[in-house]
Amino acid sequence: MRFKDKVVIVTGAAYGIGRATALAFAREGAALVVTDYNGKKLAETVDMIRAFGTDVRSHVFDIREEAKIDAMVEDTMAAYGRIDILVNNAGVGQFNPFPTTSPDEWDTIMGINGRAMYLMCRAVVPRMMDADRGAIVNITSIMGEFAGIAQSIYNASKGAAKMLTQGIAKDLGSTGIRCNAVAPGMIQTGLTENMFADATQRAWFEERIPMGRVGRPEDIAAAVLFLSSDDASYITGATLRVDGGMTCAMN
Repeated sequence: MRFKDKVVIVTGAAYGIGRATALAFAREGAALVVTDYNGKKLAETVDMIRAFGTDVRSHVFDIREEAKIDAMVEDTMAAYGRIDILVNNAGVGQFNPFPTTSPDEWDTIMGINGRAMYLMCRAVVPRMMDADRGAIVNITSIMGEFAGIAQSIYNASKGAAKMLTQGIAKDLGSTGIRCNAVAPGMIQTGLTENMFADATQRAWFEERIPMGRVGRPEDIAAAVLFLSSDDASYITGATLRVDGGMTCAMN
């Protein structure tokens, strides 16, 4: 119960890493505010959270809508009077070779993976500063450090997210607010479901992961909870790779 009486916002909580993270916080006593654009799936997450007996509020909207973000933060403050932890998980992938990318694709991917993360932090940080405490965890990717085939814009967006994390950590280091990132490797989620459905392709990745398996959303959730907890009270500006050792072989 590390997070009893804490208020946690998790974006992109309808499934995958976001859902696993929200459930992990609920299991440890936190009150949750969850967001996603997929209302049906988000409702399923809400039901799962309530099974733990913890309080939860949900908001369905496009994470790029600044006014909706501000309204969600205001609603959270009205309901709980505080925001202790923000997990920026909402994101979108890309599998498109660079010559066939378009400016619209750039705007969409950078808008969700970059600008929306900035907007969420910008909306929440003043509330945390008023309380002289808070923890932000941004979900980035090992692809923010290593280029992937047909992922040029995704690489750029996750690289930007990593540096945004470090910039916020440096600016807020004296305020009691910590900002860190978790960089997942190959994780079994909706974004990778089709890819890992191919046994040959899955085996190819598993051969390149020292731990010999693809990760689970719960693996990422555990890292998020650690960085959000008092156990990480002297950690800020860090990016924790959770990849089964995959980047060891890439170096």
